[in-house]
Amino acid sequence: MDEVMILGMVALVMAGATLPAVVARFYPPVPRRRASSPPRAVVVLGAGRRRDGEGYRLNTLGLKRLRVALELARERQLPLLLCGGAPGGQPLLPEQSEAALMAEVVRRRWPDAPLMLEQESRNTWQNAVMVARILRLRGIESLMLVTDQAHLCRATLCFQAQGLEVTPHPATLLPRRPWMPSAGALSQMPVIWREWLALIWYHCKYPL
Repeated sequence: MDEVMILGMVALVMAGATLPAVVARFYPPVPRRRASSPPRAVVVLGAGRRRDGEGYRLNTLGLKRLRVALELARERQLPLLLCGGAPGGQPLLPEQSEAALMAEVVRRRWPDAPLMLEQESRNTWQNAVMVARILRLRGIESLMLVTDQAHLCRATLCFQAQGLEVTPHPATLLPRRPWMPSAGALSQMPVIWREWLALIWYHCKYPL
């Protein structure tokens, strides 16, 4: 009987994890917008790259982030700052950085886009530090930050820690039907728990 109850509870938890309304409760809360002026640039964070023959290409999540950021920049006529070197200890040449790979995609779709590239960072904290330097050289303190929903809390905290005014903008959203089971919602659970662990690590390592 106890085994049946345990299996029933596990099944209930798994079923709840497929509901977007339930999954949304587990996302790290995004800090409140701290901005006294409208964004003057759109910043998009890289999500990784993968091998493509002798070179590299953006992964699917990175392309999603980029598409959203590109639309925002064109719609608002703002400069677009592309962020990303290479994650971890991967080899890095300037033309193989995530930012350079994103720039290739942008120039095919918006040839005269006003672009800035940050090509040296290897994590979110470095993204924020290096972006702050680039923007301040141009007199910019307020930005719209694009990344996926689970990552948005940690990214916003990192950028705010540099004294920047951040307007967070998610590149990925859960399905619109909150109480309809969804494989997409279920796939977010490992990402969410990983992000909570990353937040704990960042709070120990950096002055968030």
